[in-house]
Amino acid sequence: MKTLFADRQRAGVPRRCVALVLASLVGCGAASALAQGGAAPSPPPAAIAPQAAPPPAARWTAEEIRQAFDHADTDSNGELSRAEAQRLALLPRSFEDMDQNKDGVLVRAEYESAFRR
Repeated sequence: MKTLFADRQRAGVPRRCVALVLASLVGCGAASALAQGGAAPSPPPAAIAPQAAPPPAARWTAEEIRQAFDHADTDSNGELSRAEAQRLALLPRSFEDMDQNKDGVLVRAEYESAFRR
């Protein structure tokens, strides 16, 4: 059984020449595809793992709510100013919704009651 390369060697064409011609043709095909398409197709972007959403308000424990308030209360006066409230890790409602008496600060009772509504 004769192979393509055996026939080529008898005809005076060494294997290396045949391999180079084939490699050139493949390279030209890729270059042509790039020229027609404009750019090499980029691989699909890596999947970005979604960040875990905070649990719903009903799942937060009283201790977690207390710790969030204490952490945000930087001056330890028992009230959260609007600036301090921005530090809250657990924010069930907007500042305006939680500020029930509309005095511009949140006391612990206002903050905790926002989780029960």
